[in-house]
Amino acid sequence: MKNSETKSYRVVGLMSGTSLDGLDIAYCLFWEENNKWRFKIPVAHTYDYPQIWKSRLRSAVSMSGQELVQLNNEYGRYLGELANTFILDNSLHPDLIASHGHTVFHQPEAGLTFQIGSGAEITAVTGITVVCDFRSQDVALGGQGAPLVPIGDKMLFGEFDFYLNLGGFSNISF
Repeated sequence: MKNSETKSYRVVGLMSGTSLDGLDIAYCLFWEENNKWRFKIPVAHTYDYPQIWKSRLRSAVSMSGQELVQLNNEYGRYLGELANTFILDNSLHPDLIASHGHTVFHQPEAGLTFQIGSGAEITAVTGITVVCDFRSQDVALGGQGAPLVPIGDKMLFGEFDFYLNLGGFSNISF
């Protein structure tokens, strides 16, 4: 938190989708003004995945436990390296990094979801606090773990009746 009195945050967000096209990184500013949350995205960039990462992420679902844990850590370090590049290239000073990770397995009806990209490894590489593991609690409480952003939609775009997410899997929240 940049300033607890004004409730403002400087956040680097990391997102990997099902398309495996690359890692989306955005620098987002959030602040509360007149009891309403506001935001600005001064800079964003997509880092294309090299073929080796596309292949490793695609094959994660069939890996052994040990291989998956190793991939989780290595992918976390890779995310940290890309985050550092983005931060340094844009002279940023984030308060935290928010990382969804990469979904390997998602079967909420069975109470199961798993994303890789160790937040601890991202922190080890960047030295910045990481917020991660966004889906697990919702799934543990009987939810679907998706869409991820309805609360953010409501807080940032409360004047709209519904929100359409056009990702690899599209969904509507209202």
